[in-house]
Amino acid sequence: MKSLLIFDESGLLQEDVVAKMSLITKSIFIDEGQEDSMVNLKITDIDEITHLNNTYRAKNKSTNVLSFVNGDISKDITNNLGDIAICYEYVDKEAKDEGKNLDDHLIHMLVHGLYHILGYDHENNESASVMEAKEINKLKELNIKNPYL
Repeated sequence: MKSLLIFDESGLLQEDVVAKMSLITKSIFIDEGQEDSMVNLKITDIDEITHLNNTYRAKNKSTNVLSFVNGDISKDITNNLGDIAICYEYVDKEAKDEGKNLDDHLIHMLVHGLYHILGYDHENNESASVMEAKEINKLKELNIKNPYL
């Protein structure tokens, strides 16, 4: 069973990034006791991420990543934990502005989204510290530097 199903209609993701995304998703699911689970990843543009952010979060602006937990009864049948939307254009600009490697930043956005789907958040300092530590440690597996420095 695939743990990550990617929808990238524009073909923006390179093969090596897709491979790393699949690898890190499986690794996170193993760590979190969700070995048989899967998520969907959609690579979006600015218009689509803005629409999603406005529709589901009442924020009429673009963003880098959105996570949607599958609360449907189908979750028990499909083991699909949810959906993640990453805006390629937004993440590309963010990476340039922050001097980050684009591929590393895309992978970080996926990891961030995965941990949200798994119930982690950054609503307060304590929960943010836990979530960020998990992200940092997981990204190290792919030799990706701490994105929070």
